[in-house]
Amino acid sequence: MKLDAARIVLRPRSMAELLDLALRFCSEPAAKLYAKLGALTLLPAWLLCCAAAFLLDWSWVDVWLLAVALATPIQGVFTVAVGRKMFAEEVSVGEVLLQFWRRFFPYMGALIVSRLFLGLGGLGFFTVILPIWVWARVAYVHEACLLEQASAVGSLTRAGNMIKGRAPGAAGMLLLMTLGVCAFVLSAELLINNGLLEFLLQVGTPLGSLFYSGGSAAALFGFFLAVPFWSTARFLSYIDQRTRLDGWDIQLRFMAIQAADADEHERGAA
Repeated sequence: MKLDAARIVLRPRSMAELLDLALRFCSEPAAKLYAKLGALTLLPAWLLCCAAAFLLDWSWVDVWLLAVALATPIQGVFTVAVGRKMFAEEVSVGEVLLQFWRRFFPYMGALIVSRLFLGLGGLGFFTVILPIWVWARVAYVHEACLLEQASAVGSLTRAGNMIKGRAPGAAGMLLLMTLGVCAFVLSAELLINNGLLEFLLQVGTPLGSLFYSGGSAAALFGFFLAVPFWSTARFLSYIDQRTRLDGWDIQLRFMAIQAADADEHERGAA
């Protein structure tokens, strides 16, 4: 891992810059890695949701809840991937999955604790500010647990400390990311269902319709396709927060200098 060879310049960025950078990161340096990881994680999750909808005849509300439940822990795989890909030229699928597995149980604990906290915040549904504030407070538990090696409860504390005084910005970023996911879902629905099946092949909508029945295989495909984008955008927002809060860009530069000095010293001793 080359600390002085980060794929992006570490500096404070606007929300629009972070989202644009996330899209470019997904499409260029991480595309092949994400595709392989997606085939192992997102594709089975999509097939499971399709089976629930079309074989088990679940309601689309239940199917979407299942999709969210599956996508939440899968985000961790892509969080590890983007964290490694940022500093390494080559990252294998095995390396990502091994690191994720090593932190799997603390990570699941962090997700359970954070979702309980989020659920309690949701009891204030009659207000708008409280649920969004709680959502922002637990946003970075993925990075805190998987990348900073924090415990389940420690991840929640670390994530909360990161947004102190910055909750509106973190909440705004989450809302923009949500709009991005909606764009993925709508694009998949329009391109696959309306464009390919209805217009080109003229077979109607045998796999459901987002606009008429509340969901479709195409919309689910778009949702799971958005998971790498969501994870990457949140990671870049996490990097932005650390740069603003901890001066992480300066820390990494000093770490890189120290690593280079150590290597030079070892070569001199040899």
